[in-house]
Amino acid sequence: MIAILNKSKTALTINRQEFKLALGKISAGIDKQIVALKKAKQSYDAAEMAREAISEANIFEAIIEGFNEAEGTNLKLTDITNLEVAQGWIDEFLEKYSD
Repeated sequence: MIAILNKSKTALTINRQEFKLALGKISAGIDKQIVALKKAKQSYDAAEMAREAISEANIFEAIIEGFNEAEGTNLKLTDITNLEVAQGWIDEFLEKYSD
């Protein structure tokens, strides 16, 4: 599970391993796009592609929405207990493409 809901259903903690696996899948998709663009000799901006993938996915909002729907909760983004740490994982992911 990508996040764990606490017993009182008032906060989520992002699971590092599952979250990084999800980022890995996004990365694999971006890498495939880059290969296709290279083959077609088209220009691309890998960093922009990565930023778009992350912003379009709205990863944290999707996690909150999923839990709210499944658990009947009313959690908000601020209810992710390790949001700053998880944002750091996203920053690491984006750094991979900013070379």
